[in-house]
Parts: sequence; C-alpha cells; structure tokens
Amino acid sequence: MLKKHLYSLSILCLAGFILPVHASISQPTLFQVSATHSNSFNTLPPLSDEDYRWIGGKIYQNECNSQAKNLTFWGKGEDFPSFGIGHFIWFPKGINPPFNETFPAMFESVSQTVSPPEWLVKLEPLDAPWQTKAEFEQAWSGLQLSELRDWLERTQAQQAEFIVAQFQIRLDTVLKTLPIEEQRFYKARIAKLMTFKQGQFALIDYVNFKGVGGNTKEQYQGEEWGLLSVLRAMSVPESDGQMNRDRAVLDAFIQAAKARLLLRTQLAPIERNEQRWLKGWNIRLENYHEVDFKRVN
Repeated sequence: MLKKHLYSLSILCLAGFILPVHASISQPTLFQVSATHSNSFNTLPPLSDEDYRWIGGKIYQNECNSQAKNLTFWGKGEDFPSFGIGHFIWFPKGINPPFNETFPAMFESVSQTVSPPEWLVKLEPLDAPWQTKAEFEQAWSGLQLSELRDWLERTQAQQAEFIVAQFQIRLDTVLKTLPIEEQRFYKARIAKLMTFKQGQFALIDYVNFKGVGGNTKEQYQGEEWGLLSVLRAMSVPESDGQMNRDRAVLDAFIQAAKARLLLRTQLAPIERNEQRWLKGWNIRLENYHEVDFKRVN
C-alpha cells in the first residue's frame, strides 16, 4: 500500500499538484466536496476505494459492456489492440499511428499494487507481441491473453485510479500551455461541470475516451475532438433553478461532444470508416444522463 501511495504521489508531484488517491472513511468521497476543497479546473476531492470501484464499473460498462471478453480487443481496421476498462491502446513494434499510446503507463501504474502476468513483466521492450489483428485473434483464447483478461478484470478499481490521475495531469498540462484568457474560458466551463456528479464523471470519462486535445497527432484536417474542442463548442444555456442549470449544462456538453465526433468521422481518412463507431460513441455520451444528479457543493 505504501508503494502504491508513493507511486501515485510521484506522478502528481511531477504535474505540479497533488491529488489524494485514497480517502479514509471520515473524508469526503468523489462527489462530496468539503469546505477545504475548491473545485478548480485541476482539483477533485479525495477518492475512496468505493469511488474508484464505482468509476471503474461505469467505464467498464461504457467501454466493454461489462464483459470480460472485451477487455482484450483489436478493432476492425485498427493497427493496434486495446486493453482494459479504458481500452488503453498498445502499439506493436514499428507501429506509430496518430494516437497516444496508453497501455504501458496503465500497466506500470496498476502493477505497483497487483502483480501482472509473468509474461508481461518479461517483455523487453514493452511492445504488443502481436504484429497483426490476425495474429491477435489466433492467440485470443491462449494462455497469455486469458491471463491478461483475468488481471484486467480484477484490477478495475486500480485502472480507475490511473484514469482519474491521468485526467488531472493531462488537463492541467495542456491548460498551462494556453494564454491566460483561454485558460479562464476553459476553467469557467469546467467549473460548471465540476459542481455535480454527472458533470464530473462526464469530464473524467471523456478525457479517457477521447483525450484533452491540443495534440497535433490527434486531429483530422486541423480539427480536434478532445475535451477542449467540446468545451469550446458548448452553448451554455441559462435555466431557472440550479438543478435545471446542471441538466442544461450536461445536455450542452453531450450535444457538443456528439457534434465534434460526427465531424471527426466526416474528416477521417475514408479507409478508416470511422462512421461505424458513431452510434456506439453517441450511446456512451447519452449514458452520462444515467448517473443520478447530485450537487457536490
């Protein structure tokens, strides 16, 4: 446990701030902010084990339909497989597509507390050992991928810890590169989503799902689809009553995200046929409505 805390602390210190990765029973959980915690753009309240299990379960549902078979996956037309509740992508040797590889960092984080399959530890370098989708599918029922699925199913909460930490690090890092006025704009919109449970989960899940933005590798024809592009496209309405405002803000976020992802499919290379994913993406966004509304301040 000590090793786990030191690892998490070192990551967040590098990013210039500290996110408590565990809360005692007396501390507020993810959606209960105490008077000592401000909901600034890079601050979430302390998280309990229960919070991480809840987040992990929701993302597991969104990404994998809560089925272990989907924890190891290679999509049609992709050059790489993806793994875990967040479908963390892992590149085979020599593959460098325009996306951020995320599996190695997740693997390193989760391995601090739950021992991974031995064959994974022995990989040097840590490249996906299947060069093609056909090779991956042939190995799918074998011992290696079976062990990996078991490990990934047992570590949902730990993967959720990684996702939350990465959300804060990635958001903080990108925002710090922007002019002050742009930072203020994004902080204001993030603050509107941070004040209620659905909004917090939408922010965390979307960054894991489609990134923050600001990465020239993750765009088509100059257009991005990460969180910042969604916040920029939001039309924030005025509604009577705080609960109505929360719902209106969430609706605005979901509609803006749908529009950005639709544009992505329209601008993507034809051979990628990304429109086949659009229905699933939209269902995932609509699922943000399923989290019970709860104010956190």
